[in-house]
Amino acid sequence: MNEISVFHLARVKLPMEKNRLLLLLVGVNFIFTGLDVALAHAVNNFVPSYELIPIIYAPLGALSSFLVALNSKPNRYIVLTHIFLMVLGVVVGVLGTAFHANEALNPLGQLTWIWLTFASPILAPLAFAGISLVGLYGVVEEVKGQPGLLEVPGLGTFKAPISRDRHFLWLVGLGFAASALTSIIDHGQYGYSLYKLIPIVYGLFAIGVVISLAVSKNWSSGDELTYFWTMIAAIVVGMLGFAFHLSGDLADNGQLSLERILVFAPILAPLLYADLGVLGLIVVANEEKK
Repeated sequence: MNEISVFHLARVKLPMEKNRLLLLLVGVNFIFTGLDVALAHAVNNFVPSYELIPIIYAPLGALSSFLVALNSKPNRYIVLTHIFLMVLGVVVGVLGTAFHANEALNPLGQLTWIWLTFASPILAPLAFAGISLVGLYGVVEEVKGQPGLLEVPGLGTFKAPISRDRHFLWLVGLGFAASALTSIIDHGQYGYSLYKLIPIVYGLFAIGVVISLAVSKNWSSGDELTYFWTMIAAIVVGMLGFAFHLSGDLADNGQLSLERILVFAPILAPLLYADLGVLGLIVVANEEKK
C-alpha cells in the first residue's frame, strides 16, 4: 500500500502509486468529456463531420490511460503509444477551440458578446488539451534531486525551467481560469443571479490561490492551508453547481430532456470544478511507499 499526505493536513492510503492514480483520473475524465461532447454534437447530427474527431479520440485516450494506470510496469510500446495519444489530445483540443472560435463569430465575421454567449462554448475543447497534458505528465518522472529534469520514457531526458509539480500547479490554475471564464460566458445568456455568481467569484479566487503557489519559491503553512481548503471548496462548488443545473433542467415538468441538458443548463459542466479540486489535491500530495 502507498500513502499520500497533503501538506500534513490529510493522509490517504492507496493501492497504487500517485502517478497511476493520476492516470486513472485522466481516463475517467476522457470518458465523461467524450460523453459530454457526443451529446452536444448529436444535436447537429455530427455535421460537419469533424465533430466526430473528439468522439473518436476520447475512448482511445481513456483506454491508453487505463492501460498504463492498471499496469505497474507497462512495456515501452504501451507507454510510447500513450505519449503519442496525449500529444494528439492536445492537438485535438487546440483544433476544437479554433473551430468553436470560428463558430462564435457573427455573420459579419465579428465577435460580439451576445453571439459569444449563445455560440458553441469557445473554451470547452481545451478540456481535451488539459486532460492530455495531465496524462502526459503522468508518465513523466523527475530525476531525483534535480527539479525540472524530466525523464520521458523511451524519449530521453529534458530540462524544464520549473519542476514537474509546478507544471501540475500551472495546469490546475489554468483549468480554473478556463472554468471561470466559461462560467462568465455561459451564465451571461440569461443574466447573472446571485447563485450564478458563485462559480465566477470562486473561480477567480481559486486562480489566485493556485497561481500564487505555482510562482512562490516557498510555501508557508498559511499558503498550504488556504490551498487545501480552496480545493475542498472546489469539490463543494462543483457538486452544488451540478445540483443547481439538475434542478434547472427538471424545473418545468420534472423530466430530463436532451435539449435542456445541453442548452439550458449543461448538467456535467459544474463538475469540472470538483474534478479540478480532486486533481489539485493529488498533485501536491507527498507519496510514501509502504
